[in-house]
Order: sequence, then structure tokens, then C-alpha cells
Amino acid sequence: MKIIQLPTEIAGQCYLTAKGLRDIGHDAMNVAREMGLKYPCDYNLRLFHSGPFRKLFNPFPFFKWAKYFDIFHYHKSTLLPFGLDIKYLKYKKKPFFVEFWGSDVRINKLERERNPYFNEPDTNGSKKQIKRLEYWSRQTDEVIFSDNSFDIFLKPYFKKIHIVRQRIDTSAFIPAYPNLECKIPKIVHAPSRNGDNKGSRFVENAINALRIKKIPFEYIRVENLTNEEAIKVYSEADIIIDQLILGAHGIFACEGMALGKPVICYIQDSLIDTYPEGFPIVNANPDTIESVLEELILSPQKRHDIGKQGRKYVEEVHDIKVVAKRLEKIYQNTLDKK
Repeated sequence: MKIIQLPTEIAGQCYLTAKGLRDIGHDAMNVAREMGLKYPCDYNLRLFHSGPFRKLFNPFPFFKWAKYFDIFHYHKSTLLPFGLDIKYLKYKKKPFFVEFWGSDVRINKLERERNPYFNEPDTNGSKKQIKRLEYWSRQTDEVIFSDNSFDIFLKPYFKKIHIVRQRIDTSAFIPAYPNLECKIPKIVHAPSRNGDNKGSRFVENAINALRIKKIPFEYIRVENLTNEEAIKVYSEADIIIDQLILGAHGIFACEGMALGKPVICYIQDSLIDTYPEGFPIVNANPDTIESVLEELILSPQKRHDIGKQGRKYVEEVHDIKVVAKRLEKIYQNTLDKK
């Protein structure tokens, strides 16, 4: 199959999707409107760093791609203004999919009703999310998401939700399991760049409380680092804390597990059974983070064992080749219906 991923890069996920598909034998590429140096990209339109004429004409390779590719996999939004690319694909009867990633379709009011730790107010952003859901539901009755945590937002709009897990190239991560002899474990947390939707204030409160108890550990807060620099810090950690608010794990958790680290994250109770067998995340919320963290700090064997479980889990569930095979079936099923 010939497959294109476009147009918005989500923490390297679009590139990794294309790479995984190439690794299992497909002709695949990813395209982004604009990419900095943080993540790789097969084709960068550079719309925001070019002059007005390039801004106008750069999208036009799309019409060449429309002739070449069999499957169009959109992430979050359309490529061309007014959805002209979707209209063209429908006219040409070309299959396309849309995948969402979280905040792009999270409706704050509904999230607050089900999640006691979520307290972000309703904003114009919620209107934008609803508008996005309404638009894509008029184009297709199928949607792709990484887990079941957004069923509440997606089910009113789409008949079919395909669960396709977050992607990680496990071959690029060398596991460094927590040392059984370590007496002063390193705890690593990377706060959100926008607001505090990871619950970093609760992490800091727990850290301060444990320091008062004279519990031995080192705490590292990762900020303002490149992805490569951050991964180096993560690889030296003994415990990684993802988030304590949103109720589902992110890509950071996958990176931590790929490095062989125990990862702490808040997973809503109603979602725990929806994850694959062997799910190794250490569950904690703002009310329990202190006790959960203390137990891990004082248990070198537990840290080591959970780290090994995490590496095995991402190899079986999140590796780009595993995910690519899942997507392959979804794509092929659509092509078979043509």
C-alpha cells in the first residue's frame, strides 16, 4: 500500500507511523505544514517560514500525492484551507482516515463531570473541539484514537472508533533498568509547557513531603531541553512520573517504559481494564502520589521488576511495527470495501 500521514506532527507520532509502515513493507511518508528541529519529518511544507508566495503555492504537491497514494491518514486537521483536500479526495473516491490525540477534541465540561481531578474551565477552545468533531463526523463515520479514554467525546460523533496505540520505535531506546543496589533513586518529571494539566504541583507537594520525612532520593524536573537531551536524563532515572490529572498516559510514559523505567501515572478506574494485558503503569492520583512514590523509592526490587515489565509491554503493544500491522488491517479493510 501507498500511505501518507499528514498534516500535523504530534510529538513525532506521524513520522513514527510512516516509519513503522515502511518497516513492514509499505510505501509510506509523513508530511507536516511546519516542523522545527525537534522531530524528524519526511516532507516539511514550511508554511510558516516562507514568503507569501510559497505560503500560497507550497500546498499544491497535495494534488500530486492524491494521484499517487492509496490511503490518506490525517492527524487532527485538514491540509488545505476550507477542507479542499478532503473534498478532492471524496471526489476521487480516495480512502482517508482521521486520528485525534487528546486536547484537540477534549471537551472540558464533559471531562470535569467524569474526572474529579480535572478542573480546567470552559473556554473558546471547547467550541473549537466541538467544531472539529462536527466537521470530521460529516466527512467520515470512523475515527482513530490511542485508547478508550476519549470514547465519551468520540462516540456521539462516530460509529466506529479504531483503537491504535501510541507509537514508539523501541529499537531507538536502550533500556537501563533501575539498579537493585541504588539507595538514592532518581525521580524524573517533565511538567507540561502549557498550564498544569500534568498535575506538577501535586508532584512537587509530594516531593516536599517526602523530603520532610527524610526519605532518600534525588528529584529532577526536566524543562527547556531538546528531545535528545531529555531522553538522556530519562535514561538515568529510577522512577518517572508522567501525569496525575488527565486519567490516561501519554507518549512520555511510553518513552519511560521503553527505557525500562517504572512509570507513575493517573489512570481512571473505569479505563484500567481497557488496556492490554500486562499493563505496567503504576497508578497514582493527587491524593495517593505521596504514598505510591514512597513505596517505590523504598523498593529497589519493585522498581527493577516494573521497569522490565514496562519494556516488554511497549515492545508488544506500542512498537511502531506492531502498531503498523494494526493500521495495515484497518486500511486494507477499507480498500477491500471499494
